[in-house]
Amino acid sequence: MKIGEKYAARNAANDDNMVPLINVVFLMLVFFMVAGQIQKADPIAVMPPHSINDNRAVTDPSIEIVLGTDGSLYVDDKLFVIDDVQVYLEQQFASAPDKEAFWVQIKADGGISLEKLRPVFNQVRLAGLTKVSLATQLERGKE
Repeated sequence: MKIGEKYAARNAANDDNMVPLINVVFLMLVFFMVAGQIQKADPIAVMPPHSINDNRAVTDPSIEIVLGTDGSLYVDDKLFVIDDVQVYLEQQFASAPDKEAFWVQIKADGGISLEKLRPVFNQVRLAGLTKVSLATQLERGKE
């Protein structure tokens, strides 16, 4: 009987040594959840063009248009044909609660020529939207 009691006491003591480790791991988890910036991924991989302007928008865009190097076009994470973009933008703008704060962000790969970007800008213009931003990334060494 005494052998079982010693064994049980020894196992309880080993479990007590794990409590500080569990506390540290939990605190690290909470720290990284709070400190880390969680951001949704783009539907396709895009490397925006470089810029020397480090101004960032204060609010998130109302509509995000992503244009890949293969010509694929996503509006709010949905695959679109270029001719359907204007109607979608008009509908979203009409149903927006705050039309003054409504703006569109175009995120295109840096390798895309201006000729491939022009139809996207034309669709935004034809929808009557004037607040448009082209997403860029800060040049290395300037961060």
